[in-house]
Amino acid sequence: MTIPETRYVVDSHGKKIFVQLAVGDWENLMNELNRLETLLNFKTKLKSAFREVRQIKRGEK
Repeated sequence: MTIPETRYVVDSHGKKIFVQLAVGDWENLMNELNRLETLLNFKTKLKSAFREVRQIKRGEK
């Protein structure tokens, strides 16, 4: 994924307060965020499943 072109809105002191992105870039970022959240959720469930298998093998469950 490439870094989208961004523009910043700054306050009177030059401090960045907002980011402006093209709508297409925003949608791409949101799609990527959703993909990563899905992967993280899968990884968490998979780790839990492996932990449960170890507990079963040790006779703890």
